[in-house]
Amino acid sequence: METNRTIRAIDLTKEFDEFEELSVISFGSGANPNQSMYRWLFDEDPYDPASGNLMFVMRDMDAGGKMIASDGLIPFDLQLGSRTVRAAHSVKSMTHPDYKRQGIFRTMTQNSLDRGKENGVQLVLGFANKNSYPAYQKFGWTTIFPREVYVFPSDISRKVAAKTKSKLLGKLGNIAFRIVSDAKRAGLHAANRFTVQTFDKVPPEAAQLWEKYKDKYENLIVRDATYLHWRYDERPDRSYETLLLSGEEGPVGYLILRQSVANGKPMVCVAENFTDPDNTEYIGALAETLIAYCRRCRTAYAVVCSSLYGKYDEVFRRYGFVPQKGQGNIVIVKALDPTISEAELAGAEHWHMSQGDGESELDL
Repeated sequence: METNRTIRAIDLTKEFDEFEELSVISFGSGANPNQSMYRWLFDEDPYDPASGNLMFVMRDMDAGGKMIASDGLIPFDLQLGSRTVRAAHSVKSMTHPDYKRQGIFRTMTQNSLDRGKENGVQLVLGFANKNSYPAYQKFGWTTIFPREVYVFPSDISRKVAAKTKSKLLGKLGNIAFRIVSDAKRAGLHAANRFTVQTFDKVPPEAAQLWEKYKDKYENLIVRDATYLHWRYDERPDRSYETLLLSGEEGPVGYLILRQSVANGKPMVCVAENFTDPDNTEYIGALAETLIAYCRRCRTAYAVVCSSLYGKYDEVFRRYGFVPQKGQGNIVIVKALDPTISEAELAGAEHWHMSQGDGESELDL
């Protein structure tokens, strides 16, 4: 059947209301409704090509120009082994329910890849859930690894109180839990010799740490001053705190944190955790600093993502961070540059990924 449909880059100044409506239909009322956030994400990305954003929408011209689908890319620089490539996140894949099973998802995905390649994108990363993963497999995307998410339970008083119907028992249960938790970490005092400074903007020392440690990593987003400033300082609808750790040797690592509420419980999202990936003392100091922060802010838990690069996994587990098997999305990739091989990409042990890298922290 002949169809009259168009695909072009979104103009948020004119089309945001329709885009938001499609988002709510696709993802529910929890979809982020903040127009300034989408302008920051799509139009103010410093890695966008000169032609503009790479977020695309499809319209059905036979239905009065109704917006029926979207898909797009958020470009960034990626360190891939010893070289830097232009990569992009695949985001906001939506199809109106009335237009399902018409090949639109594949059409929109391929359009994003084609337009990205035309504009210098060499690699596209995606975070597929259990619903979309089979389709991406069919489209020829490469599976890298299931994304690991770790949770540190900081305060269980609400959980115990809900089960026992007693706030007193909740408080007592949390005291007992902390005593046991601290006993398990007895002798682990990596943070003792470090000072912690808190900033409401990412300090220049964070970008300096990128230059200091980047050669110790393989595959990860380039966390230089351009990226960190855009990603965490310029976002209009979120507030982040940077905790910078320093010792006699100078700055050694940092955390970028965001407080939020999930399922009615206060929590901390660890958007960034960055240091020397082979230094267990530095990683341990980051873990201890995060635990102290959670307790000071009385949050129920913290969520961190580490992949399996370096010593992060080993140290997080030692400090009581619990892997949430099957809770993270599956990281997939589509290479658009023939010089990029699957051997460079496969395996969590080659990647450093943080919560801030994916859609969950972007709250799309």
